[in-house]
Amino acid sequence: MLTTADAISVLGDQIGLVALLWFVMVTTNQSTNMGLLALGFGLPGVLLGAVVGNVLDRWPRKMVLVGANVILGIIFTAIPYLHSIQRLSMVTLMALIVAAGCIIPFITVGWMVMLPNVVSTDDLGIANSINETLWQAASLIGPLAGGVLVTKLGAPVAILLDGFSFLGAALCLLLIKDPQPKRIPRETLSNKSSFWLDAWSGFKYLYSTKAVWWITLGALFLNMAYGQLEVALPLFVHHELMSSAVVLGSLWMVYFISSICGAAASGFVRFPLRQGTLMAFMVIGWGVSLLPLIWFHSVWVGYITMALAGFLFAGYIPMARTAVQRLIPAEYQGRVFGLRTSIIGLGVPIGSYLSGIIAQWVLPSSLIGFTGAAIMILGVLLMLIREFRSI
Repeated sequence: MLTTADAISVLGDQIGLVALLWFVMVTTNQSTNMGLLALGFGLPGVLLGAVVGNVLDRWPRKMVLVGANVILGIIFTAIPYLHSIQRLSMVTLMALIVAAGCIIPFITVGWMVMLPNVVSTDDLGIANSINETLWQAASLIGPLAGGVLVTKLGAPVAILLDGFSFLGAALCLLLIKDPQPKRIPRETLSNKSSFWLDAWSGFKYLYSTKAVWWITLGALFLNMAYGQLEVALPLFVHHELMSSAVVLGSLWMVYFISSICGAAASGFVRFPLRQGTLMAFMVIGWGVSLLPLIWFHSVWVGYITMALAGFLFAGYIPMARTAVQRLIPAEYQGRVFGLRTSIIGLGVPIGSYLSGIIAQWVLPSSLIGFTGAAIMILGVLLMLIREFRSI
């Protein structure tokens, strides 16, 4: 039931974002408003990790997840309603979107820390694999479904359906027969109303658990590499392949299809290696998959590169998440996962920004290939770190 709730919520989120961007485009006819909306929706998740973690460590996690989904349902049903009565100004819309962006992390982090309460330790790997598979599928299907819904029913109706999806997810969560939650000793949280003290204790636990620290840094750099791909790949298709956006879309489609396969394989295929060693090899493989673009500039090499990159990247994510869930005690999981979300979330925008600067002097294909070389070196370094290798 937790998986069903997560799938409904994530798919609705993908559809809703497409519908919102289209809605703003056709109602305001200003690209700057679209950029502000995307920023307002995504940035709070990076900034509020410590707040989210503290809340999840202090309050029943199931009820936090239910409450977050209900609030998001109200927000996304309010947008088309206010539009229908002509009370939806751009300021009001931005306020609602920023509010939604502040609530989304409670769902993203919340299910990560609730999962160990409803799944045995031995089944965590499979459960994370299933959830990552659903997330990747939503990334592939959601924008397409959002586009179809906007075309057939209009953006306001698509946004309304997104709101209903969050309410449906809340209902699924209420139906979960949650076993006795792992009680969180009060001594692990400050008796004073000191947010910073509690946040600092979570950061110290994150840093002192060296395996988790290296997993987090590895994920940060992988996200930076993914961020540069978001900028460099369109440049590669347009300037070097001299092709259209259709080719770009097909490359990303290959990436997400292989990501679904990689996420599924990570939970159901057993390898005769320690998990940390396997994860390091996957990072090395992700880097190697990008290298051929330094020398070979063709669309078919691009398809092979994206297929391998998607498979390995999506396979790494659930393995890393499972390792953190097993290594961090329940009383610290909210704060640690919240802080990890903030740290890792910086990767994509930083990578995209750096890619945009470097692309002024380097061919896009070379930028992608050299990024692969850097990631390959990162994987070798992770392999040499005993705490990571012994996970």
